[in-house]
This record gives sequence, C-alpha cells and structure tokens, in this order.
Amino acid sequence: MVRVLWAFAAVMLIGVFAAAAQEEMDPLVAETLDQVEARYTRAGFSARFHLTSTLKAMDVTDEAAGQLFVKYPGKMRWVYETPSPMLFITDGDSLWMYQPDENQVTVGLASEVLGGQEGASFLSDIRLLRKAFRISLDPGGEADIVRLKLLPAEASNDIAEVYLKIRRDTYDIVEVITNNLYGDQTRIALTDFDFGAVLPDRLFRFDIPPGTDVLQF
Repeated sequence: MVRVLWAFAAVMLIGVFAAAAQEEMDPLVAETLDQVEARYTRAGFSARFHLTSTLKAMDVTDEAAGQLFVKYPGKMRWVYETPSPMLFITDGDSLWMYQPDENQVTVGLASEVLGGQEGASFLSDIRLLRKAFRISLDPGGEADIVRLKLLPAEASNDIAEVYLKIRRDTYDIVEVITNNLYGDQTRIALTDFDFGAVLPDRLFRFDIPPGTDVLQF
C-alpha cells in the first residue's frame, strides 16, 4: 500500500503547473524542444515505464513498473504491474486511482489534484515545458542522448529541478529525473515506445466496479 502511494506521488511530481514567461532560450535547446514537441503533439503513444522513487529522510528506495498510455492533450493511463497492481487514469477533467488489492478507488478533479493546465503532466502536453521551466543544456549528456536541465520558473510543488534525457535520433524522452526541495528523487525510465498506437478515449475513463470503496482526493 505505502509503496503504491509513493509511486503515485512520483507520477504527480512530473506535472507542470506554472505559466510563467520563458526567458530567451539557447538555440540548441529551442531546436531540441521543437523536435520533441513535433513528436509528442501527435495523437498519442504507449510505452513501458520503470519508476524508482527515493525518500531521503526515510532512506528508502522503492520501484514500480508497468505500461503507460498517453493521448494528447491531457489524457493518461498508468497501469502499474509491480510491486502491486494499480491504475492511475485521467481524461484531463477527472482523475481515478484504483487499487484492486485494497478494493478502493480515489477520485477527484484533475485540475485540483494535479494543478492547472487541464491537469495534464508534460508528457500529455509537452508544450507546457516552455511555460513552466527555465530550460538549459546539461553537460551530463552523451553522444546519443541530449540532457536538459529544467528549473521551475515559479515555485511549485516543491520541485527543485527536473532533468530530461532525450534520444538524439528519435527525440524520445527516455528518462525523467525529478529532485524535490527535500532531497527526494524520482526517476522514470521509458522504453518500447509506440507512437502509432490507436488509443480510444474510453481507455482514459474508469467505471468503478460495484462494491468498491470510493474516496476523494
């Protein structure tokens, strides 16, 4: 139960909610973002994810893995397979977190739980990055990987910094590293992308099973 909630909190950390003006951007950063936006503002994609979340104060590291489905703009479905099954679904308006082992679903409005901008994380509306962060090239890149450093343009959700690892050949975002102000870190590695996936809207809705305990965020 605790592990599942840590994993869910880590997903919420990658949401971007500020709308501050972006300062003048390095041309290489701008070119990279142009290519990433062109790729991620298509109809949608699916990918495998592996999430590692470290809580510094507790000296605890936890992991989770599963399948991610994203439909632009604002729709996400995170299917946690390990360490225990869970669904985290948003259609951009409503949000559901379903834990079948607990026979429990927590519901709320995406705008209230995740913040503004339709309650979407940047993976479901990549354009939010320019609005929410000051973005620069990070020297920790590799021959085949561009690494961007993102600093919040405004204080939001205790995020200290975010790093994106982006493949130079495809402009896939293959890793998201989020550090908060308390020294906690979340890493989300993404693999097996399918940008040709047909994702019906019903994939981003959740029908609550009869007899399930319903809680509010």
